[in-house]
Amino acid sequence: MKHPPSDIAACVVDIDATVTDDRAEPQISSIHPLNNAVLNLFIGLMEEQGWEHAAARKALIAYGNEKIFWDYPDFIRHFRLPEKEAGARLVRWHEEEIIVYPDAVAMIRRLHDAGMPLFIVSNNPLSGCFHKLHRAGLSGLRGSDYFQGVFGSNVSMGQKHSLAFWEQCFERIGRPPRRIAIIGDNPREDGAVPRTLGVETVFLVDRKRTARLEWLRDAFHVNTLECVPELLLPAFHPDGVRKERGWGAVIHRV
Repeated sequence: MKHPPSDIAACVVDIDATVTDDRAEPQISSIHPLNNAVLNLFIGLMEEQGWEHAAARKALIAYGNEKIFWDYPDFIRHFRLPEKEAGARLVRWHEEEIIVYPDAVAMIRRLHDAGMPLFIVSNNPLSGCFHKLHRAGLSGLRGSDYFQGVFGSNVSMGQKHSLAFWEQCFERIGRPPRRIAIIGDNPREDGAVPRTLGVETVFLVDRKRTARLEWLRDAFHVNTLECVPELLLPAFHPDGVRKERGWGAVIHRV
């Protein structure tokens, strides 16, 4: 069995299908405004303030397309929605629609307790990251003690299929890609793309796999994330990865 390099200095963790997942209906679908089910909450609030449904949906989509790298609080502020109620509905939606993978939570806690610097890289906007991590018991709604940086779509201005997105994340983490381990589920976004930039250590989880751990096609394939620390921690070389500062400043106020 292949082993990670002996000087791993930090670890990047994906969220969707890695730490959390959709309970039943997909969150991301073309049937939803801007392909995101969460945004229906804001349309509902707009209707309660007197908007017609079609007009509210059209206005929300137009604003999202104009802003491009939006976050949920942007819609709340732009349409002057009640912040407390919007925040409560966001929490409730995540409680009802999102499930948590216990193996991922156990892995993150073990890595954190061992001193591994952990970072989130996700296609979710920043507040979406925190809501899902909060659902998993790994964060508050404005920050987390488990992660030194949370790089959502509106933080690094892109998505994980983009090399430029990953380049910015690695620059802010402050260590060469070869010394960073990636943990996710998507062979391209969590594997092929960051490997292009020099990442050598990738863990891909597929909980339907029979084998607990296999090395295949330049990645460790696992059916439970609880086995990741077994390989990763012996390769951990703690040499002062800097703590990312400033990412919490753009978190929402709800």
